[in-house]
Amino acid sequence: MTRSAALPAALTALAAVVLLAACAESPVPAQTPVPPSATKSAAPGNDAQTPAPVEAVLVVASVDPDGAHVTASGYLQGVVRDGGTCVYTFSGSGSEFTVEQEAAADRMTTSCGTVQVPFDKFTRGSWTVTVGMTVDGRTVTSQPTTVEVP
Repeated sequence: MTRSAALPAALTALAAVVLLAACAESPVPAQTPVPPSATKSAAPGNDAQTPAPVEAVLVVASVDPDGAHVTASGYLQGVVRDGGTCVYTFSGSGSEFTVEQEAAADRMTTSCGTVQVPFDKFTRGSWTVTVGMTVDGRTVTSQPTTVEVP
C-alpha cells in the first residue's frame, strides 16, 4: 500500500476512534419512567395534593316487588372510612323521617349499606329519598330520587 493510499484509511480509523471515545465519555443518561401515581393531572381532585371531592350517591330507592318495604342503598365517593353514620331521608305527603345506617369502608368508597323501611311508614304518593353523611364537619347529601308509593 502506498503512503498516499494509507493516509485516508488511517484518518478514517482515527475519526472512528475519536467518535467512539467521545461517546464513551458522555453517555446518554437513561430515562427512568415516571409511575402514573406520581404524575399530576389537570383535572381537579386527581393530583396527589388535591383530595378528591366527597360525593354522596344514592344507588337505588324503590318499592320492593312484594310491597312490604321501600329499599334504599348508597355510598360516599371520595372517602374511605369505617364508622360514622349515613342518614337516609324520606320526604313526601307532608311528612319526613330518617333512617340511620352504620357506614363501612369499602375498597374505594364508604358504603352506606341498604335500608329496608316497612311499607306502613309511607302514605300513597311521591316520596323523595336522599342519603347523606357528615364528613370532616361538612354534610354531604346525594341528589334526591323519587319513589312512587302506590
